[in-house]
Amino acid sequence: MEGPLVEINLPPMDADWNGAIAFLDRDGVLNIGSPEYINSKEELVILEGTSDAIQSLREAGYRIVITTNQSAVMRGKWGPEVLTEVHSALQEELGVIDVILSCPHRYRDRCRCRKPHPGMLNEASEIIRDVSHTSLDWWGEKPKPIHPLDLMVGDRYSDMGAGWAVGARLFKVNENLGLASVIDRILEGDEGDLFNPVG
Repeated sequence: MEGPLVEINLPPMDADWNGAIAFLDRDGVLNIGSPEYINSKEELVILEGTSDAIQSLREAGYRIVITTNQSAVMRGKWGPEVLTEVHSALQEELGVIDVILSCPHRYRDRCRCRKPHPGMLNEASEIIRDVSHTSLDWWGEKPKPIHPLDLMVGDRYSDMGAGWAVGARLFKVNENLGLASVIDRILEGDEGDLFNPVG
């Protein structure tokens, strides 16, 4: 299996879009995560305040993108249909998400979509903005974002690495608090959290 699994629900482009993208991790940002994965829609528990936070991002003009590492697919725990089921349940709670990308690979598969690589973020940007990206020097100077309000919200170092590689503002959250804990900072134009790509 090459590349991420992609679901696109884009509305027609209109004046409501400010040009920026909110890249969001899933587990620990939108819903309670589990070291054993979210294996069914019944296991999906949305974090408190997430629905309101997503609505606030939409009202502020963002396109919403989920980028999630889901190696359970390549580990053979379940197939892509489980992701479809879980993401349908997620959208019943939060509203339609513009683009959802799921990397099915394990770390050892050495794909370019698994975070901290920026592959999923770049692909979502290409889908939404219809532009191609040049290759990025992972250890070089932080790239300039396509839009200065682009942001990445995640609970792990890998999320921050992927966001850094596309020049997004970075917001690292506690996995028990998620997106709602940083939404005010985002909407106030906070520059985001510092991140050192070399650790």
